[in-house]
This record gives sequence, structure tokens and C-alpha cells, in this order.
Amino acid sequence: MVSIASFLFSVLVPNLIGQIWSAGDMLSTKKTFLFLSFFFVLTTLAQAGDEITRNRPGLSLRETFDLYVRTIQNSDLQGLFTTVTDGDDFFFLTSDGRILNRDEYYEFHQGWFKETDWEMPVELLKVREGKEYGYTNAIFYYRAKTPNGETYNLDSYFTLIFRKEDGMWKVVADVCTPIKRYISLPDTDIEYDMDQMYLLKTIRGRRTVRKYKPDPVPDEHLKKILDAARYAPTAGNAQPWKFVVIKDRSRLDSLSQVLLKSWEQRITAHEGLDKEKKKSYIESGREAIKDAMTAPVYIMVFVDTTAYPKYALYDGCLAVENLMLAAKALGYGTGFFTTYFPEEVLKPFVKAPDNLQLVCATPIGIPQEWPEMPGKKSLDEFIIHESFEGK
Repeated sequence: MVSIASFLFSVLVPNLIGQIWSAGDMLSTKKTFLFLSFFFVLTTLAQAGDEITRNRPGLSLRETFDLYVRTIQNSDLQGLFTTVTDGDDFFFLTSDGRILNRDEYYEFHQGWFKETDWEMPVELLKVREGKEYGYTNAIFYYRAKTPNGETYNLDSYFTLIFRKEDGMWKVVADVCTPIKRYISLPDTDIEYDMDQMYLLKTIRGRRTVRKYKPDPVPDEHLKKILDAARYAPTAGNAQPWKFVVIKDRSRLDSLSQVLLKSWEQRITAHEGLDKEKKKSYIESGREAIKDAMTAPVYIMVFVDTTAYPKYALYDGCLAVENLMLAAKALGYGTGFFTTYFPEEVLKPFVKAPDNLQLVCATPIGIPQEWPEMPGKKSLDEFIIHESFEGK
């Protein structure tokens, strides 16, 4: 932000001086008189401009609050800090629950004021001015444009506590209490609260992870993940799921050996592959299995096919999707693994009864790295309005 004083003295004064001195037919004394007159006027205007954006003795608490708001709305960091105490007995409670001191308060606004495409209307609710202390209550409506053209909104209830210092009201405490966070769409009345946005972001952020860190997954997290799975929809409320949880490292190592042997046998017995392709497939499969088995936990998802055999597999897939989204929300990667985890290998390994059908095996763990999102087709390619007729 350029102050009025800065603008006058850096732009107008040099320009006026140049114009005055370029008038060749004027006398030297007249030039001097004109220059001094202009200088006096400009000095008065500059001082008045500085008073607009700077605190000074004699301002009421309401006027100081209005000044505080204007300096924020204009990203005027120096002006803002004329309204803030010079002492160390200051604190700022942020909207995300952090408590900042005066220096951190400065850094917070210094970073914020560098941002663009935001505004913050303010609604003053109450002003109480005492002899030495006072406070204001107001709602600050922060609005910022997101990269995709939406608007992030944060409505917060602000309590500012002021103290008299050298005849001026100064903020000694700034308490921000969030009221509402939401995303609004341009040119519509549609809004999404942050819970809705978090769910949509979690869905978009889910990835198939094929290599994991060895960090253990707490039992409490596993319970949350499996509890989300059991809330999936199911035919006739049959709830046909069985979740076999394996986290003993020796058991996982044994499973890895069984899977490696199975894969090699299946590829070796494949009649449609030549020797070189078999060798290549066996090697790539071995690497994939070894990477996948780095996860600290595996869950084998089975369904009981006795009640609704036609729908049990659908129910199982729905449960797995819930499981994967819950795991992503807690920071874990998963995968819908079937190719390297065939039913004829897993059922004997966990001694599953005949009435159970395998849906998939999924690892759960912290990814060594989150994979990038693969390319996605446009939404329009999938949507058929009303009927396929005419397509």
C-alpha cells in the first residue's frame, strides 16, 4: 500500500517543482513563493493523510477500532501496528487455536498481507470504552479466491481488548472465534461447508499404494477403519462381511512367500506365454509382491454368500470402499489387490470356510510416498442424460 504522504512527496512534489522551474518567464522570487506555498499545502495534506492511517492521541476507542479495520483491509502493516500495544503483554488467539505473541502477530499479518484476491468486510456489534480498558465485539467476514475460481469464506467472531497507552487506545488481546467456514461458488447461491469439502477432498485424494513404511498402525485406527466398513449398505441388511486382520510380521512374511510361490507357479504353467515373457512376468510380479508386502497390516475381506449370493460381492465392494476412504482420512494408504492375492491361496492361508468368498486383500499403512493422480477422463464422457437413445 502507498500512503498519501509517500505518493505526494515521491510523485507530485518533484512534478510540481519541475513545472515551476520550467516557467522561464517567472521571476526567481515568484518561483520561490509558489514553491513554498505548494510545499506548505502538500505538507498539510500529507500529515492529514497520515492521520487517517495512523493511531494518535485523542481518538476514541471506536475510532481506533475503525482505524484497525481499515489498516487490515488495506494491508497496511505499519498502520496496523500503531493500534497494537508496544509491550510484550499481548496475545492473539487464531482461528485454528494457536496463541501468538506480538512478534508472531506481526509475522502472521506480514505473510497474510502479501496475499491477493481477498477482502474482509466487518460488522461491528459492540463497543465498550472504559477509563483505561475497553473492548469491541465484531464479526469479520474473510473472503479469498481459490485457484479454481471458488471463494473460501471464514466468518469469525473477534473480541479485541484495548488499553490506554500514552493517550492512545492500543490492542492488547485479539481473540478469534470461528463461526463458519465454507466454500461458495461463483454466480450461484451454492455453499459447501468444510466437512463436505473434506469428504470430497478425501475421495479425490485416495490412491492405490504399492509400497509402505514399516510404521505400525494403532489398533484404535484399525477399529475406526473397520467400523466405517461395516456401515456400508448391504442387501437385506445381511451384513455378510468378514475382515481377517493380519499384522504379525512373521505371518506376513509367510504370506509373502506363499504368494511369491503361487505367482511363479501360475506364470510357469501359463501356456500362452513364451519363455522370455514368462521370465519377465515372474520377475515383475515378484517385485510387486515384495513391495506390497511391506505394509504393516493386511486385511482380507470376505463375504458370506449363503444369505444373498447374488448381492454378497456387491456388498463386499461397498464395504471395501468405505474402508479405503476411512483409511485415507486417517493418513493411510490402501489397495484393492486381487491379481497377486488369489482366493485359492488366501482361503487356505487363513483357513476360511467354504461359504466365504474373497473380495480382495488390502494393505493398510503409511505410504513411502503418495502416488500422483493418474489421468482421468472428463465427467461428460460418463454422463448419459435420460437415455442412451440417440447417442
